[in-house]
Amino acid sequence: MAYKRHANISTLGFEVNNNMFVLTAPFTLWQVITRNVPAQYQNANGKVHWQKDFLHQQPIGTSGWGTLSAEYRGPAYANRIGKRIVWSTHSRTRTQVSVRNVSNGLLDYGRVLFDTSMRGTRWNLDQSSPLPFSLQANAYQELGASLAAAIVDSKKIKISIGGTAKYLMGLGHYSIVSQGMQLHSYGRDSMQILQSDVQVSYSETQAFKRIMSGMIGGLPSFKNIMGHGLGFDLGFSVEGGKGGASAQMKERWLGDPTARNYHWRLAASVTDFGKLNYGSQVNTFSFSNSLPVTLKTDSAFFVAFQQGGSGGYAYLEEFAKKSMNYKQETGTVRFVLPTQLHVQGDLRIMAGLYAAFHWQQSLLSLKSVGFRQPSSLVIIPRLETKWLEVSMPVGLTNDYRKGNIGACVRVGPIFLGSDNFLSNMISNNIKGMNVYFGLSSSIGKLKK
Repeated sequence: MAYKRHANISTLGFEVNNNMFVLTAPFTLWQVITRNVPAQYQNANGKVHWQKDFLHQQPIGTSGWGTLSAEYRGPAYANRIGKRIVWSTHSRTRTQVSVRNVSNGLLDYGRVLFDTSMRGTRWNLDQSSPLPFSLQANAYQELGASLAAAIVDSKKIKISIGGTAKYLMGLGHYSIVSQGMQLHSYGRDSMQILQSDVQVSYSETQAFKRIMSGMIGGLPSFKNIMGHGLGFDLGFSVEGGKGGASAQMKERWLGDPTARNYHWRLAASVTDFGKLNYGSQVNTFSFSNSLPVTLKTDSAFFVAFQQGGSGGYAYLEEFAKKSMNYKQETGTVRFVLPTQLHVQGDLRIMAGLYAAFHWQQSLLSLKSVGFRQPSSLVIIPRLETKWLEVSMPVGLTNDYRKGNIGACVRVGPIFLGSDNFLSNMISNNIKGMNVYFGLSSSIGKLKK
């Protein structure tokens, strides 16, 4: 750390991605911003006339997926002790809702169930795939402390190591995991379950509201905590070479008048390894059948799922007790953190011009219960001065399945960015987006 103290006031990020639906309009978002949309797609007031036909369902086989996540960081504080040691504290709230291994049939049935224009439609559903279908919602908060030290600090090379310990506080957990299911639908009013093998877990009534509250961020609270756990990060960095005649602008601005004029930096870390334990706070049951059973999707069914809590899951459990092969599961419910390997590099090309890369590889299986952050590989050219920084991340995201071009701008301590902003601006084939913004600043200066 090249400054005496640093504070992250607040950072907030949102992301939504899927391969099941795509926004395909006959114009781009850039045309919307520049007011250059063709007249036939405008209303009488000259504004864009958005149509539901612009949202298309994609053929997915049995590998449909979707993720909605949010992360709130802050406040955080870092302090330098002497020339080699830095300690810091931080807080974070994370929320994720994800669905995996969805079949075309299940997606079609969802439309039959919730789209009133399709009432009365007969439908067959065979939700079978090599991997189990899963629907999960998780949220937790963390308080962490970090310690880093420079073990080598010479004129030409600097090597540092560091670690972070985190106390985890679970806010709630919901999941439905199906090894296979065959349904026959008579429309919106009922379905016939021909065959099933499903496990369901859910926490108490207010948990889902707290899970969704994480979508807009929140400070850690020690009240009504449902789960507890520990997590850790561990990493190292190497910095070396001489980058030219002038010292790096940003580090001088951050408070170090003797900032190393590095030529390159490399860093590697393993982040978020640990588990969150819910104990008996989560109710888990399984059900199965081999003979046809009818489930009525009537007003009572919809009222149960519209309560915003665990009412829908409790409704399914009562139905399973009466009509299916029901089993109450025992034991502790645990889920793992989104463990990832990070490798990062930064090259100083000339004063104010840099090129960086960031490779993050998920270390979790697609079958894991809990969070899972997708893998990605991104190259980031950037222009950097004291008060202004502009970068353009280019790479493969969503487990290397999607190429994206983003943009990020920093003005003083305020930053705003997106990993797919430019891609979405110039394309009329949009499957997701993300955005992050925040306020972060150094405090104090080091003495020469």
